[in-house]
Amino acid sequence: MLNNLQARWALIISALIFSFYFILPSIQFYVFNNESKESESLKLGLDLKGGLNIVLELDEYIFLERLAKKRLSKQSKIEYKKLLDQALQNSNISNTALYDELESLCDQKNIKLNKFFSHLSKSSNNKDIIIEIKNQKTYAMNSVLDVMRNRISEHDQYGLGEPSIQQLGASRLVVELAGISDISRAKEYIQRTADFELSLVKKQPIFFDIISNINQYIIKNNIDFPSLDSLMFPDQSSEAYIVEEKNVKKITAFFNSSEINSLIKSNNKIVWDYNLLSYDFGDNTMSEFRRAYLVAENPAISSGMIQTPKAVVSDIGAENAGQWVVNLDMNKEGRRKWAKFTGSNINRQVAIILDGKVYMAPFVRDKISSGSTQISGFSSMEEAKDIASVLKAGELPAPIYIVQTNYVGPSLGEDSIDAGSFSMLLGIALVLLFMLIYYKSFGIIANIALLINIIFVFAVLYTMNAVLTLPGIAGLLLTVGISVDANVIIFERIKEELKSNNNFYAALKNGYNKAFITILDANITTLLTAFILSFIGSGPIKGFATTLSVGIICSMFSAIFLTRTIFLSLLNMNIIKKYR
Repeated sequence: MLNNLQARWALIISALIFSFYFILPSIQFYVFNNESKESESLKLGLDLKGGLNIVLELDEYIFLERLAKKRLSKQSKIEYKKLLDQALQNSNISNTALYDELESLCDQKNIKLNKFFSHLSKSSNNKDIIIEIKNQKTYAMNSVLDVMRNRISEHDQYGLGEPSIQQLGASRLVVELAGISDISRAKEYIQRTADFELSLVKKQPIFFDIISNINQYIIKNNIDFPSLDSLMFPDQSSEAYIVEEKNVKKITAFFNSSEINSLIKSNNKIVWDYNLLSYDFGDNTMSEFRRAYLVAENPAISSGMIQTPKAVVSDIGAENAGQWVVNLDMNKEGRRKWAKFTGSNINRQVAIILDGKVYMAPFVRDKISSGSTQISGFSSMEEAKDIASVLKAGELPAPIYIVQTNYVGPSLGEDSIDAGSFSMLLGIALVLLFMLIYYKSFGIIANIALLINIIFVFAVLYTMNAVLTLPGIAGLLLTVGISVDANVIIFERIKEELKSNNNFYAALKNGYNKAFITILDANITTLLTAFILSFIGSGPIKGFATTLSVGIICSMFSAIFLTRTIFLSLLNMNIIKKYR
């Protein structure tokens, strides 16, 4: 008869305890104004509270550098870089467009731009080339916009944050994000280029020869810079060189200077390890070092060849067991190239490079035909998930950098927010009052279930990292009506059963059983609509559909399982024996 009431109450109480655990910080912050709990509480959206406004700008210098022909001679690369450097300097001095300064500079020096951009246009007129470059920039900005939307949606997969992403002028984007607690992480995530490479690490003797040539150049030209032998030391466990962290920036700037960069062969480049090495020299002092790798300029695998990146915890038994890693596969072209590359480079190191940093550099032990690989070395779960997200969203055509960061106020006025809050509370109060007046003691049970249902919904939304917005609140209000509607159907069924059967338990049982099909049918049809809105829609529509779906599922539990458990318990205690 009691259908195992103890198990039922154990499930309900457990759900309530977990729900209160999740929503308690929100209650402490929003009800009792405990500001220490703000970071743990449910966040409000741009329309209710505002958020972070970030202005991003395309790095036009890098864009122009990458847009040039890939197969330029070493001399042409140096010439083009000097032109770009001079054009950038002129642009900064006169506050003019970089493209216009490049055109003007080439006209002054009688240099034809099609020497560097013949793949864009066959015209020998510099103005025609610049027009085509500007067209390519327009395409690049459209690509940046698409990638950024995909990237943000990866972290707003339920549509609850409702981020705003818009183009501003020819070279800028404006991104507005709600509910951001870690601003530095948000900035780093947005700015990632997602430039992924798998490149062969050159052997130490080759690196040694380059360092020796640079040292000779320093001595020959009387350059005021220490000998690299005193700053860079061969790594005993890899093909890399080790540099003390305090010297990394100085050496990087030195290598990037045009005269030193020309001493590094055009098919090579130097990249730094993402992770630091710490050494204890025995005198209670710790020093930090970073590896420098000499890798092939042309990668074996690039971003366009990878697919399905996913952040997971490494399996037990693996070398990095228990650590967060990113697993990824390759497309058909990538698998073919990767198999050929690994097969011909057994016992050689391959650098896994993301945005110019080496995350790991394993040795190739066997030919890999599957196209699967793994990136490790992350400091946290959030970092692994962020990198998986940016890789999945795609690579930016050029780096973007933040030029301005502001906090913005809510898009809705204070009057609108107050009116919305009042209408929500008034609606819930009227529903509770109606149930109490019309169904009396049954209405009390329905109201208890309704309030518990709201607690469940907020707890689930918190676990989804939801950001509460006005459309989300509308979805919640709709679920209140759906939850009450389910109780109305059940109570009316019970009343019909009591007309033909005075046994209250039998009427209760038959009423719930018969009402279940009707409630299930109504909720499934609403859920189907919500799922379609969630998958096809975006922004406010997706957020509304998500909260509606969560509310429907929770209301099914509270209206059918919770209220029935309360009725059975009251019957067991002989507190209720008939409909009142």
